[in-house]
Amino acid sequence: MILGAVSFGISGVVLLVWPAWFAKYIGVIQQNQSQSAIEHWTFQLLGVVLLALSIHMSSTSRHVPDEVFRRAAVVMIFISSGLSYLTFIAPGFKTDGRWVFISIGGLFAFLYAVTLPIKSIGIQEEVVDAQ
Repeated sequence: MILGAVSFGISGVVLLVWPAWFAKYIGVIQQNQSQSAIEHWTFQLLGVVLLALSIHMSSTSRHVPDEVFRRAAVVMIFISSGLSYLTFIAPGFKTDGRWVFISIGGLFAFLYAVTLPIKSIGIQEEVVDAQ
């Protein structure tokens, strides 16, 4: 979940600071087009949501019991899959940048799906006893 948090955090910052570049990178608008005020605002709003989700993911990954982690992992499977799907069906052109984001989202959904049964059967991380 930490890798997902870092990925979402970086994406959130990029969406907040450079929304027009991001829209061009994933092919929603062409290189010679300008972004409308609504598109600009929408990408920035998505950036804020991704930053909030990033902070939640980083807290959840290390500081909650396994049952809470499992619930968060189920939610993240749907979120990662949903973001990948919505990026795939977004209007515009299928650029390399779009395929990168689709792949990253799909990879995270897959990793959460693999991690979920591991956490469910009780395999835990090794805890070093500080004595």
